[in-house]
Amino acid sequence: HTFAFKGHINCNWLQALEVGIDPAHASFLHRFFEDEDTSTAYGKQFRGASAGSDMPMTKILREYDNPIINVEHTEYGLRLIALREIDEERTHVRVTNQLFPHGFVIPMSTEMTITQWHVPVDDENCYWYAIFTSYSAPVDKKKMRDQRLELYELPDYKSRKNKSNDYGFDPHEQATETYTGMGTDINVHDQWAVESMGAIQDRTNEHLGNSDKAIVQYRRLLRQEIEKVSGGEKPMLFLDAAHARSIQGPATMDGIGPTRGWEIYWMEVDVKRRRGAPWAAPVPSEIAGKIRHLSAAE
Repeated sequence: HTFAFKGHINCNWLQALEVGIDPAHASFLHRFFEDEDTSTAYGKQFRGASAGSDMPMTKILREYDNPIINVEHTEYGLRLIALREIDEERTHVRVTNQLFPHGFVIPMSTEMTITQWHVPVDDENCYWYAIFTSYSAPVDKKKMRDQRLELYELPDYKSRKNKSNDYGFDPHEQATETYTGMGTDINVHDQWAVESMGAIQDRTNEHLGNSDKAIVQYRRLLRQEIEKVSGGEKPMLFLDAAHARSIQGPATMDGIGPTRGWEIYWMEVDVKRRRGAPWAAPVPSEIAGKIRHLSAAE
């Protein structure tokens, strides 16, 4: 029920991480002007239908591009909730997580999640390691691998689309098909975004805005934990054998639920998926407790 892959990025690990904890960027960087048949979306990020509907994710991101972003501090890092109101009755809810120090956990589809780590090679290069986890059927590993080998070359796992060939940029495609004009693989879009800033971006020249609130909170957390280590303390998620199992896998969700009541809706979707899994997928105690409390109140 899992599949793993990696890819090389020519920039420092922090830049590679931060694109994944920016919920607003997907509406622009990964914008598709036309929607495809969602039944062919297996193994592709942002190409399927959102849970609880038959609305393609591409349509949601394109037409509702100004999400409300909530950031919550957790025992493992940050929980990010992006809300895109469809109408008075329905809201698109996307729940992702920053897993301290250099990972994130996000929904891939209604059945699958991605846990992705950004591991430094040196100050100017890193690898992303993605673990895809299916809550229902076993992963089609051959298909997933073949899809990714269309872009990445072995043995170095470097992208065939890169700075040397303008990341495959096609001006006609940009005018008619995609926002970037760089093809339909979102890994290329992300790679261009983080590499084009330079291997080490000068953050003193940045002007962060409201949609960057998750990045702001993460940087504060990172500096806080660096200070702790400097003072001889252990940082967040420095776990010994006795405490490692106390941290449960963060919840993810991408679905369209009620505008009033989305707070419990996303938890119910995650719990239902975990309890229906053919493998041991424990429900995080925090979420299980909230659902029991709210059910009793009703």
